[in-house]
This record gives sequence, structure tokens and C-alpha cells, in this order.
Amino acid sequence: MRRFNIASIPGRIITAIIAVVCLAGSYYAMTTGLSQLTEARQLERLPETPIGGLTTGPYVVAGDVTDQLGTLNTPYSKTKAVYYRYKLEEEYRDSDGDLRIRTLDSGARGGNFLLRDQTGSVTVAAGGNLGAAEWVLERTYRQQSGRRIYSEWALVPGHTARVIGQYDSNTSSISFAGLDDFSLPAMVSRNTLAADSGDRFFEAAIRISIATGLLALGVALLLPLVKIHRFWVYVLVMTFAVSGTLSVLGINKLRQEWSAIADLYETRYQQLDAASSEPLVLADVAALQQLIRQSTSGWLDRWMFRSVVQNRLPVPELDERTANMAQSIVASQPEGRYQHAWTSRGLAAASIIAALLLLWLSIRTVKFKRLIEAVPTSSTRGLSFGLSELKAMVDVDDDHPPLRDPLKNEKCVAFDYKVEEKHGSGKNAKWRVIEHRQESVPFWLEDSEGKVLVQPDGAKIEYPQYQSEREGDRRYTVRFLDTFVNVYCLGFAGLDRDRPDRLTIQKDEASPFLISGNEEEDIVLDRGARGFAGIALTLGLFLFATTALFAADGGFSPDNLILSALTVPFVLLIYTGILHYNDIVFLKNRVDRAAANIDTILQQRHDLWPNLENVVKASLTHEKQLLKAIAQLRNADPAEMNSSGQADKLIQFEKKVTNALQARIEGYPDLKNNEVIQTFMSIMAETENYLSLLRNSYTESAMIYNTRIQSFPDVILGKLFRFREAAQFGSEA
Repeated sequence: MRRFNIASIPGRIITAIIAVVCLAGSYYAMTTGLSQLTEARQLERLPETPIGGLTTGPYVVAGDVTDQLGTLNTPYSKTKAVYYRYKLEEEYRDSDGDLRIRTLDSGARGGNFLLRDQTGSVTVAAGGNLGAAEWVLERTYRQQSGRRIYSEWALVPGHTARVIGQYDSNTSSISFAGLDDFSLPAMVSRNTLAADSGDRFFEAAIRISIATGLLALGVALLLPLVKIHRFWVYVLVMTFAVSGTLSVLGINKLRQEWSAIADLYETRYQQLDAASSEPLVLADVAALQQLIRQSTSGWLDRWMFRSVVQNRLPVPELDERTANMAQSIVASQPEGRYQHAWTSRGLAAASIIAALLLLWLSIRTVKFKRLIEAVPTSSTRGLSFGLSELKAMVDVDDDHPPLRDPLKNEKCVAFDYKVEEKHGSGKNAKWRVIEHRQESVPFWLEDSEGKVLVQPDGAKIEYPQYQSEREGDRRYTVRFLDTFVNVYCLGFAGLDRDRPDRLTIQKDEASPFLISGNEEEDIVLDRGARGFAGIALTLGLFLFATTALFAADGGFSPDNLILSALTVPFVLLIYTGILHYNDIVFLKNRVDRAAANIDTILQQRHDLWPNLENVVKASLTHEKQLLKAIAQLRNADPAEMNSSGQADKLIQFEKKVTNALQARIEGYPDLKNNEVIQTFMSIMAETENYLSLLRNSYTESAMIYNTRIQSFPDVILGKLFRFREAAQFGSEA
């Protein structure tokens, strides 16, 4: 299978579709999540009003279900009920033999019923539109007969139920219409408000975190489509898009929520004149006013309370008995708490672990993308020792002949061949690899200035060519890098093992090695899109963990929403710091490695001086100055040098002494033909070019490193973690 490339035309189309789907899904999940959050908070504010204290408007009432208005028989258990929902399911096995369940029949029936408490009774007008309310009931019947499963959820006389609806004093009934204006759900539930509001808090937190993750992913996928792959641009856009969206939508929804609860209070307060003689009505209004004030849990709530509703909550005058009744209603109000706190904490912990793993993978992807951007493109003639980047054409010759791919027998320099066999049938069909091999040979990269040899062993090759054939139950696939095609190459330029006077592109354990048939811009866009998408998913997981922890006890306030929004810039700031720190460490390691390579060569040359001194001492006794210089080089230990300036002086001194020695021994045939002398001269000549390449590599690495730690924002990390400047050759540290 071909590797999916986001930078290709099909990749762009698919990415655009995914991005639009993510943004649409984000909008839906965000709006529904904020609506659930509003409903849960409204449930916390509404008291359970005694039926005797009802006036016109929205209420939460609780009481026992009676059969005075008639009942229905459930279809399977024949239980008398005022409402039931049923489902008939059947077990079956699919084409793979797996056991599954499908629904054969389902439905719901119900009618009006009477709800009674100690203060009175009220008709719940549910029969006209059962679907207008949410029925939260436990399963009351389940029976399996053969492969069929019969289930019922019934509300029967004698059950205690809580109803959220609109009370009409003219008809003395509760209906489910007109609750949207007050941000309340129409509901008939056998649970307590604690369970219903708590579950809504958790579901709202989940939806909001999913919406945020989808928004981040959608933005991350859109940026590469318009060829934006700079990380700082991504950070700014993501911060404003995600944090801004959460903040703006959250505050707007909060304003609507407070306006709705103020409207609800005003609706009840206006009924006091008509029911001034009813203590329960006064107590209920007073309890609502107290609960609204108590629900201001954070600075954002308090600010919204002062700006929207504070002047709209006149307190009714209460006598002592009514005040006690109001206090009793408030005290009996259960707090909304999620019932599965440990589940929430477990999900949060799992999300954090997954986010950290994904963060590590994203850092690797973006780090590689930034490395491609940082390494300048070289020509074959201008190649220098160390990590290098080339754009050139693949070529072969008689010394380095091409391969033949196993499928089409076409010329290539590398291929990946796979033979797969189909096993099973239908949905259970799978392709299993029965043969897989990869081969490559050295080849030339040629540009207008020359050519350089590439040793592709250990390289990650993105093959530009792909062919596939199928014969019966077998599929043959080959991906290959053919000759005379332009490629992008990022790899280590080191000495050719066979010819030390030239460089080759080869595998190095400390450096990446990529050979790709794609353009550099496409590679950068592809890696950027993958990295950005990984970061977006990381943000989604961190947001999920944050909101799950906030909602673990059922409380998820607007302050929590803003704090969740701040997770985005916080995570991105940490991510940016990690990336820049890794960049500095990488550059510092390049400098240290170049210095270590120079030290290794100097040590090899230093080990030659004692033997050389013993050979020439007897013959060149009159050359006291030369012998003194040789003795000085023998005693100069490269391992004790602590600056490039000292190493540079040693190199220059070695070169001067070697030239002087070579001039002197021309008059001494015995010395000239001495094996030690010949070995010395050979090694000095072979390493001179290598040492020059290493010095250039060190100088370039030190210059890039010094520039980075002096530039913003790396200068902050440089001072914080005490990264020091690297000394250049020709100067003391």
C-alpha cells in the first residue's frame, strides 16, 4: 500500500473533507455540550416544589404515580403502567461467525397520569406527545426465549417520579412545552436530581472536550492546505481558535443561561400577587432566589450574576413560618453530583497517558520537519562533513550498476517487494504477507556541479514508483526508486571508506537518513500536517482529562470551562519549549561531536610523534630546533585542550613541523625510506583533508548554535539551562 501523502492532490482533497467534517462535528458537539451544561446548572438551581405550591411556569415536582387516570398493559409482562417502552431483539451470527444482536421491534406508549405528594396532586399531560420528554427509567422486565430478547421499561403506579415541565394553573396540569426558553429539559425520571444533573454535567464535559479536540484537529488540517507549516503560526492560530471559541461561546451561553433563570424567577415572582395567601408559593419563590444566589460558584458566575440578574431578583417578604419552609426546601435540595467519580478519574488518567505518548510522537514528527527546514541545501561540490541536504538526480555506472525489480524487471537502485496471500472469505478475509524483502545498491546523486555517492543502507526511502499485480489469491506489490529521477536526500556526509579523499552520503546513528521522491516543500507540508494533527489530538486528550477531572464530582462550572480553555495555550507553551530545547540540544551535540571528531584525529596524529622522535633523534641531532618542536608535539596532549583556539594552534603547529620535517629528510635516504617515517607521512597526508572538513563542519555548527542561543526565544532557554557559546577556530574560548 502506498504511503498516504497529505501534500499530494488526493491527500489534500481527503484532508479538506476530514477538516470540514471535524469542524462541523465540533460545532454540533460544542452547541449540544454547552446546552447540556446549561440544563445541568439550571437543575441545580430549581427546587423540588411541593405540588401545593405550584403556580404558572416551569417546575420540578416529585411524587408518587397513581392509576386514577387509567393504565396500560405492557406487551410482554402484562404489567399495568402509565407509560412503557419496549424492545424486541434477536441474537444472530454474522458472516464471520460472531454473535450479534439486532432490533426487530421497539416503541413506546403512555397516557396522562396523576402525580401525588403530601401537599396535593397534579396531572402530568404526557399522552399527547410522549417524545417531547426524556424518560429516564430503569429496565423493569427482561426475558430471553431462544434467540429472542424481550425488554420493558415501565412507569407503574406506586413508583416515585420526578417531573420537569410547565405548569398551567388553568388546567391544573403539567405539560412539556415551552421549556426551551428557560434552558430546561422536559423530563420524567425515577432518579434523583442529583443523578440527573450530575450525569448531564459529565456528558456536557465530554461533549465540550470532544468538540475542542475536533476543532483543534480541523484547524490543524486546514493550515497545511493553505501551505502554512510554521509552528509559531500554528500556536497563534490554535490558541485563538480553540481558547477563543471556548471563551466566547462559553460566555455567550452563560449569559443566555443567567437571563433564562432570571426570566424564570420573574415569572414566579409575578404570580405572588395572585397567590399571596399561599405560604408554599412564597416559600418556593424564596427558595429559588436563595438557590440562584448559591449557584454563583466562581468569579465568572459572580460577574455574570452582578451584570445580568442581580437587580432582577427582588426578595419576597416572609414571616418566620414561611422562611422556615423556604429554608427546608433549600436544605432538601440535593447537589448535582456524578455517580461514577472513579470512572471519570480513570478516564482522565488514561487520557493523560495517551496524550503524553501522542505528544512524544508529535514532537518527533515536528522535530524532523524543523530539521529539514533548518539544514540548507548543498550542491554536490559544496558538500561539507556532517548532516547535509541534497536535491539531485539518481544515476548509475559500471562501478555501481542498478538492480532489477522482481515484478517488472525494471532498472532501479532500491526496491521493497511484498507477496501477500488471501486467507478466509467475506468480512473475515485477510491478506497475509508470505514474502517481504528489500534491496538497495550504492548510487550516484548528480547535479549541475558534480556527483556524490550514496550508500542507502539504513535509509528511510519514500519510493516514488508503485506497481501491483494480482494472480488468484496472491497479490504482488513492489515499490522502487528507479534511475534518472530527481530525489530529495537528507543524510550524513562522511568520508568514503574506500576513498578517504571524498565524501559519501551514508547512515549515521545520530542523524536521520531520508531519501524521497517528493519535493522538499511537500515533505515539509506532509510532516507539518501530521505533527499538527498529532498536537491537535494531544490537546483534545488533555482537554478531555481536564474536563473529566472537573466533572468527576458532578460540578462543572463556567470557571472550569475557562480553565479548560487555558489548557490549550499552556500545553502549546510547554510543547514549544520542548521543541526549542531539543533544537538547542541537537545543535550543541553537533558542535560537541564535531569537536570530538577533531580530537580523535589529533589524538591519532599525536600517537605518532613518540615513535617519530626516536627514529629521527640520532640522524638529526644538529636540528635542535626541529627536535625541540617534535618533543613539544609529543608532550602536547589533545585531550587536555579545552578550546577550539588551542586545537587550532596545535593543528597549525603540527602542519608547520611536518612540512619542516619533510624538507629535512629529503637529504637522508635512510630516513626517507624508514617505515615509521613513511607511515607518519601517509597518515598526516590522509588526515589533512579530513581534518579540514572537520574544521569546516565545526565552524558551521558552532556558528548556527551560537546564533540560535542568542536569538529570541532560544536566548531564554539558553540562559535558563546555561547553554554557553561555542568558541570558533582561531579564537580562545
